[in-house]
Amino acid sequence: MAAQKGAGAGFVHSNAHTHTSLCDGQNTPAEMAAAAWQLGFESLGFSGHSFCPADGYGMGPAALAQYRQEVLALREEYRGRLAIYLGLELDSLSEPPEAGLFDYLIGSVHNLVGPSGRVWPIDADLAETQAAIADFGGVQGYVRAYFAAVDEMLAVRPVQIAGHFDLLCKYNAGGRLFDESSPEYKKIAAAVLRRHCRNNKVIFEINTGAMCRGYLQRPYPDYWLWEILREEKAWVMVNSDAHSAANLAYQLAEQTAQAKNFGLRVVTLPELLGV
Repeated sequence: MAAQKGAGAGFVHSNAHTHTSLCDGQNTPAEMAAAAWQLGFESLGFSGHSFCPADGYGMGPAALAQYRQEVLALREEYRGRLAIYLGLELDSLSEPPEAGLFDYLIGSVHNLVGPSGRVWPIDADLAETQAAIADFGGVQGYVRAYFAAVDEMLAVRPVQIAGHFDLLCKYNAGGRLFDESSPEYKKIAAAVLRRHCRNNKVIFEINTGAMCRGYLQRPYPDYWLWEILREEKAWVMVNSDAHSAANLAYQLAEQTAQAKNFGLRVVTLPELLGV
């Protein structure tokens, strides 16, 4: 894997999970790039949301065309100063893009189709999550359906990065919805993570987005899952899942240091892409 060059080096300012006002972010691509440059970033990857027809989420054709045009223009503007990459966060219910349109894809599960046929957002709010759990017949059905979707995404989609692996825990601070320490939950989550570590097809992001926005006090995936990542010698990438320029570097240095001290193999986006 191209990731091997320099993966053991010190902290490098780099983020591959970045959203803009063309999807659900607060700042334009130009504002995000300017913030990255001011922060001393060496690379910045944009990863706008793919369009999900089931719920109308993400960038439609017009926004997607504008997104590609603006990011590619920024690549030229910052050439030699800041490496800029054009990525896409591909939802599990979205159609994969045409090959070659993007430098990389982040594979994420943001939605599940419930037994009732309704599309449930994973990370919309607490009430939606509670209703989704009820539709799936309880916690175990919901957990199984979520990780089955993650499993399928990573197995069949052409993604390079596994996004926020345990996103279903976003509203579960303090165990308000289910017990993340239960043997049943751990068995399901661990099996999917271990399978795709061994497949060696994707790297797993350590995502600080829920920490930044005050939902959780830990990243995705949870620290107990880091033990599997270390045991399986998986590659990881620390990303902020930034939706604003102000939070672009949130906990990147801290989580990178923690991951390396824990023994994880950390890679940046340029290393992943071999450039």
